[in-house]
Amino acid sequence: MDRLTIIKYTDILSKRLSDKGLTLIEVLLVVLILGILAAIVVPTFFGLVEKAEQDVCDVNVIQLERMYESYLVLENIDHSDVVFTQYLLDYGENICDDCDLSYVDGKVICNVQSSDEDEDEGVPFF
Repeated sequence: MDRLTIIKYTDILSKRLSDKGLTLIEVLLVVLILGILAAIVVPTFFGLVEKAEQDVCDVNVIQLERMYESYLVLENIDHSDVVFTQYLLDYGENICDDCDLSYVDGKVICNVQSSDEDEDEGVPFF
């Protein structure tokens, strides 16, 4: 075989391979695999986002509690609901989007968090 014949055969072979394309089964298989991966990744991602938001809220509540206690000591005043509400209006911006904050027994409590925590406690029922 001469060089020209080899080039012609390789051209014919490459055209056949490039014109082949994908079959319907191959496309369906790719879509199925992507669907399975999406079914695993999407809930995991949203769970991580929710946990991160909860962690940020927890840290913000702890920081607000420390700042409020310092405020009470520095101003030499006793706690009351009116004082706490006024403190929140003055300094407690953007602590948590969904929280309804209250100060009970020396702790700042986010009512949204406390209802979620109560559901997690106790013996699970099957």
